[in-house]
Amino acid sequence: MRILLVGNFAPPYEDENLHNISILKRLKEEGNECSVINISEHPSKEKEFVNAKSYIDFVLKVIRHAWGKDVVHFFTKGYTRLGLLQLMTSIFVGRIFRARAIVSLHSEFFSVIGQMRSKVGGQQTVYLSFSFAHKIIFGDKDTYDVASRYKRKHNFELIPLFISRDKELKENEAPVLRKLKDKKRIILFSNVQYPSLLFDILSSLLSHTHANDIGIVISVSETPSAKLQHLLEESGHDISGNMVFVAYDDMKLLSKAYGMSDLIVRPMSCDGEIFFQDFAVYVRRVERSEDYVYFLSSLVFVKEGETADLCACIISDILSKESDDPHKLQSEDFYSKVRKMYEA
Repeated sequence: MRILLVGNFAPPYEDENLHNISILKRLKEEGNECSVINISEHPSKEKEFVNAKSYIDFVLKVIRHAWGKDVVHFFTKGYTRLGLLQLMTSIFVGRIFRARAIVSLHSEFFSVIGQMRSKVGGQQTVYLSFSFAHKIIFGDKDTYDVASRYKRKHNFELIPLFISRDKELKENEAPVLRKLKDKKRIILFSNVQYPSLLFDILSSLLSHTHANDIGIVISVSETPSAKLQHLLEESGHDISGNMVFVAYDDMKLLSKAYGMSDLIVRPMSCDGEIFFQDFAVYVRRVERSEDYVYFLSSLVFVKEGETADLCACIISDILSKESDDPHKLQSEDFYSKVRKMYEA
């Protein structure tokens, strides 16, 4: 099949773009012909990826690369007006060229923002996009239910966001993660910047955590990162043996870190752009099957006052408890469910 994928495919890597890249890799392994348009504010350095510099540039590139395709698949979190325009454009162009139009609406904040869209323009854009798409994939039931305000559910699908577990990356290829191998719990702080609420929570956690059975993986997205890394090492000097730093653009190592972690804490973002970093963070519990890392539950912390210590305590409490979600999907092949939508 000839497939156009549109979404965030550039570092800094997190669950959104690692999921998108997992889909791309599996499609290529099957021998499909894939084109990629990266809509992140960070340009991709991959030669085969096309970067969109503006909306007009995006429209021209979608028209060019959607021509002759069997499927146009758009990945987004649905925050921004530009993102919604790009979503609607991709669906319309795909329809005009007789391609199947698929949307993956990544869960994060759409269950809130989706209800706040303007009645003049915003709601109509969402409604038209949902109406013309062949299939819309939602990662959680809450986002699914909010989206039903705009469209009946006949073309909705519920599939959690997933990342393929990297079986090619052997232990001797990831020596930096080796010291966390025997830790009972591992928490990943992704895309840390200073100043930010995420940095404050991490600093508090490092200062008050003395448990030797907890491993902490930190991905710093600032450049240069040496000064910020030094600040964090000072905060956690008592548990320095439990800390690991991973480069924000090391896709293989971060994929491995996601596969090892029990909890992910990161800033909120949409299409590669970080939002609300001074007063909000996103927390996801990690579930694992043989082939995938996937996510069934998450929380958003919104700051009101001095709350870093409180958030750190809540995160520690979540980390200490086993996941008791009764809806674990250990045996499901999530990719195959997505793949079937391309052919229906």
